[in-house]
Amino acid sequence: MSDNFFHKNIFGEVVDFDLNEPEEAAFAEASASRRRSDFNIFSLTDAVGARNKKEAWSLYQKALASGLSAEEIFWKIFWITKSMMIASKTKNYTETEMKEFPYKKAKQYAGNFSKDELEKLSETLVVGYHNARRGIGEIDSLIEKLLLNL
Repeated sequence: MSDNFFHKNIFGEVVDFDLNEPEEAAFAEASASRRRSDFNIFSLTDAVGARNKKEAWSLYQKALASGLSAEEIFWKIFWITKSMMIASKTKNYTETEMKEFPYKKAKQYAGNFSKDELEKLSETLVVGYHNARRGIGEIDSLIEKLLLNL
């Protein structure tokens, strides 16, 4: 038997596989071809904190197009919301377990929301996430509605 295995893909093209190649190398090569583009997810969290719904929605679409899943994006939006809530209730970063730079940004962004608005945003995220897990709605539409209602 030869060291190579030949078969055809769905297009009828002959595909060559080396059976002696370690699986990890083949997996790394395959995943490298599906690698995400250089989208900076924190630009989206900045737009959310700045309450720029047009920019946030546009960046959300770019994030999806770059290969990020809606759930990954959800957790970043949840993170900035939680950070803003913490920053709004504290005087400086030493009272929290946050680093100084993200704390200062969250404190600045928290000024764009009232306490009630931050609590409503957090509630919407938590309830929406659990409803999506129960099959009542989807995370994609939850994020989109949330961004358009900033």
